[in-house]
Amino acid sequence: MTVKNLKIKNFRNYEYLDIDFSENINILYGHNAQGKTNILEALHIASAGKSHRTNNYADLIKKGESSFELNLTTRLKDRDNLIKFRYVKNKGKHIEINGVKRDKLSDILGHFNMIMFSPETLEVIKGSPAVRRKFLDILLCQTNRNYLYYLQQYNSLIKNKSAALKKGKDEQKYLDIIPIWNEKISFYGGRIAAIRMNAVNILDRYMKTEMGKITAGSETSSIVYKTFCDFDVNSDEEYFESQLKKKLDKGIDNELNISQCLYGIHRDDFEVFLNDLNSRYYCSQGQQRTLALSLIIAELHYIEDIKGEKPVLLLDDVMSELDNLRQDYLIQGLYNVQTIITTTDSLALESIKNRDIKRFYVEKGRVFDKS
Repeated sequence: MTVKNLKIKNFRNYEYLDIDFSENINILYGHNAQGKTNILEALHIASAGKSHRTNNYADLIKKGESSFELNLTTRLKDRDNLIKFRYVKNKGKHIEINGVKRDKLSDILGHFNMIMFSPETLEVIKGSPAVRRKFLDILLCQTNRNYLYYLQQYNSLIKNKSAALKKGKDEQKYLDIIPIWNEKISFYGGRIAAIRMNAVNILDRYMKTEMGKITAGSETSSIVYKTFCDFDVNSDEEYFESQLKKKLDKGIDNELNISQCLYGIHRDDFEVFLNDLNSRYYCSQGQQRTLALSLIIAELHYIEDIKGEKPVLLLDDVMSELDNLRQDYLIQGLYNVQTIITTTDSLALESIKNRDIKRFYVEKGRVFDKS
């Protein structure tokens, strides 16, 4: 998978941009607040349909304009593809893939895979369960179409059930439908739990290997999936479905008392351990960065296993977050991976030899090819 070209119109601080990328390493450098991250954001939106910085598309429109447009040309399995994403204020989104209009934002997911590694990625290691669920959901929605469908159905059911729990104290008809929703919640929740468990197990294996390489074997890592029940590696969809159904049947009074959905995969988490200690509480910032780096590279391997090609890696101002040892390790991992990096250092990755590095200077919403 490679990005060939990105065209931007009226996006953030860009009036217009037309940029061709190298298949190897691309460095966007310049002072802060010039528009480097905006380019990565545009790439991410065109590949995933969503910004990693805001949920409001209107925020992305250049001041004084009423719409923005992104055109992303990619190369996937020896074929060029064009993704068009346009948003018009008060009218909504328009999406095309290879000239075919798509009605759903989810149609973009999985068409072209990118991984974003930014200082915010550290929140996956040290932040809330919601951040880690989002990390898993993005990864799995890009690599498993069934997962995306299951998650959409599950979230819709939880939303409806939450409303019924609030109204059920006064109207019996809402109480009567909750058991029917619980059946369906158990069905989809069981499938989601099984997929998440398997994904975490695979990420755990890759992450162990990467941690061993980064630290020369001095530190070990593990990832542990946490959900609504106990399980083992042989647990399958039916097991999780039956366990969730039991939980929901037994806990209905508790849910009614506080009018909330207390049980299910919407409360999932995964814990990251370093040397058998929970990284949220016992790791230094340097160790958390190492864990985040190894997790991102594990994610890269995971996508490659499923898609048969490496995803594009977007690195947003992370070189300054890593010491020399971790920078060298990351650089070695960039071989055969198209990478787009933002940095304030014009000499970033100067030590790499025999590689195609394309450099762009970014200033006030304009990009200059300095290769």
